Amino acid sequence: MTKSQISNNNQYPITNTKISWRLFILVLFLTLIGCGGPLKQINVSSYEFYRSPQVDKIDSNRIGFLTTALSRVSGLGEYKVTISDIIEKAFQKEKPKINIISSRETINSINTADLTDIYAKMLDYYDTTGILKKDYLWKVGDALKVRYIIQPKLLSFTESISSRFSLLGLSIVSTRETTVKLSLQLWDTVTGNVIWEGSGQATVAIESMRAKPVTFEEVAEAASFSVVKKFPF
Repeated sequence: MTKSQISNNNQYPITNTKISWRLFILVLFLTLIGCGGPLKQINVSSYEFYRSPQVDKIDSNRIGFLTTALSRVSGLGEYKVTISDIIEKAFQKEKPKINIISSRETINSINTADLTDIYAKMLDYYDTTGILKKDYLWKVGDALKVRYIIQPKLLSFTESISSRFSLLGLSIVSTRETTVKLSLQLWDTVTGNVIWEGSGQATVAIESMRAKPVTFEEVAEAASFSVVKKFPF
């Protein structure tokens, strides 16, 4: 046997050893991840953008809710009712002293008062200008028997997925991130002014071998509670 043959024969055990160790590490890694389950991280933030001195003088705990606003180009129309329910439930838990007129009750009252056209025009005007027109707002407030109304808005809903770890050319760990951002405005139906405004954002990230998508409802709930806690009363 020549020296070259001996040299070639010696290479195979080394290569096989490297592969064996890589496979061992891979199996060990997968086992550890499988036993540990998916890692979930939740990050929330909230901000108060505006507070009128009038807020400190409010003596009424009865507040009406308008339908959640969405940008027409956002493609988020399917979440309009869901996000309204989630925000209202957050108020019921965090602010139980506030007598909430839900968005469904608002719609019923508006329909009963034959103000559907006015309501549609008010929301269209808001979508274009960001303003609830005073004349329309007063009529809605009068129909609901409230002075103060909350206008929620779903600002964004995004989902992303990325690979965080690779071994032997395979993506092993995936991270799914879901983010919801929303805002609340408190309007005075008599003066037509915004007297309070805040926003909340939540991001939920799940990291695992087979990370399942986080539901919109779960993230929206975290974002809702964060901004409701900022509400001034």
